[in-house]
Amino acid sequence: MKRFVFAIGGISLLSLGFLSGCYSPVERLAPQSPDHPWVPDDSVDKGARAVNKFELPANLAAPYLQKHVPVDKKHIYNLAELIDLAESANPDTRLAWEQSKQAAYAVGLSKASYLPDISAVALGGQQYTPLPAPKLLFPNGKFTADTSEVLPSLVIKWLLFDFGKRDSTVKAALQLSLASNIEFTGAHQKLIYEVSKAYFALDAERAQLYVAKSALKNTKVLLDAAEARYKRGLETSTQVAIAKRETAKARFELARAIAVDNDAYHALLEAMGLTPTLRIHVADSAHRVLPKRLVGDVNTHIKRALMKRPDIAAAFARVRASEADISGAEASYRPTVAFEGVAYQNIGSLSIDHGPTSRVNNPATAFLFKLNLPLFDGGARRNTLRIARSKNAAAKEEFAKIQDSAIRQVARAYDTVKSSLAEYDSALALVNAANTAYDAALDSYRQGLETFTNTAIAETERARAQSVLAQAHASVLTAAAALAFSTGELISIDALNNTTKQ
Repeated sequence: MKRFVFAIGGISLLSLGFLSGCYSPVERLAPQSPDHPWVPDDSVDKGARAVNKFELPANLAAPYLQKHVPVDKKHIYNLAELIDLAESANPDTRLAWEQSKQAAYAVGLSKASYLPDISAVALGGQQYTPLPAPKLLFPNGKFTADTSEVLPSLVIKWLLFDFGKRDSTVKAALQLSLASNIEFTGAHQKLIYEVSKAYFALDAERAQLYVAKSALKNTKVLLDAAEARYKRGLETSTQVAIAKRETAKARFELARAIAVDNDAYHALLEAMGLTPTLRIHVADSAHRVLPKRLVGDVNTHIKRALMKRPDIAAAFARVRASEADISGAEASYRPTVAFEGVAYQNIGSLSIDHGPTSRVNNPATAFLFKLNLPLFDGGARRNTLRIARSKNAAAKEEFAKIQDSAIRQVARAYDTVKSSLAEYDSALALVNAANTAYDAALDSYRQGLETFTNTAIAETERARAQSVLAQAHASVLTAAAALAFSTGELISIDALNNTTKQ
């Protein structure tokens, strides 16, 4: 017996020593002080001084997860083709897809509660137990039992009736799955809008780039004319210097337009979810005929939005899901009826005081019906019901908030389209007048009938008018896309034509 106690003590001391050796202070995981850099344990520079070296080592284990998108570098992509690329490359659509699948799996998980839970269980072991006993049977007043037993079993648990709690769980999961699928559609509509907006912005900046190139060309024409008149003694050196200044200014504006164009190009790639180092050719929208007027009044568009916007439909599905949660919480006050059964094989042996061993190897079964009526749980069910009702109220408030926001967005987008169309008509008239004025001023200047200053002003106003027209053109298309998106009808680029009349 003493030998047994010593063995137990030795094992305990050995275990404590092993655990102490495995323990390390957690403070070592943090930086040593607020003014010293953190050095990872696996850093290659941890042996060197790291004072003021706030730099992380290269993490070679982190993968680059950018999805490869096949792009034809010789092809000129129009807006519809850019949207197709974005739908396969943008991580937001893939994320929404995975979330939709998760919600569908959650429905399957909730429906599994209708089926029985069947499992195979094996329990086995050996036990040495000293027990007290009457001295009439055992002179020393005790005996020892050596027991060995293996119990392979098949266990079934089946919830038969719960007053609709499982039904409520399934209904809530179905509504959340519906909301997730609606949000998946909304993610694609948002992507179409973001790509369209970035595309039209790029198109506007490229139009500005064209205007800047044209302005530089026109200033060179004025400079040539001024130098020619100067050689004939018809112009002063001051006017020639001014012409050179305007040419230099036009070169600066061209350089700035190139930089802005590059920014707009990268914004388009970002909206599509493509790598910023990718180079693709993008078609312009100059050939696209602008709409003349809107289809329907603002109230018509608001009604469409309330019926078709994905965020509104998803919010309503979440209201339905929260109502199902209330029903489930109310059902928790009612009893449940379940069936439980087990079939097992009892394989064991028993020996008393190292005497003869008795063995058993026989099957056994047990089948029971269980009625569970919760009586007291410390307020858990009451608070669960309160939470469910509060979530339902919050879901309704969120639904109303989204509806109100949608109405405001539609009204704003509708007015923006109207004002953009009016601005474009005015810009078109301005360009025609500016072109006429510049052509007349340049011709008169060459004949000595107009001053250089007035001719330069005419050229500047012409470039400004062309810039305004390019911006107005893009604004109309962007506003039309925003209106289609705000009504939940931006399912493709062709949907822009459904909100306007050509």
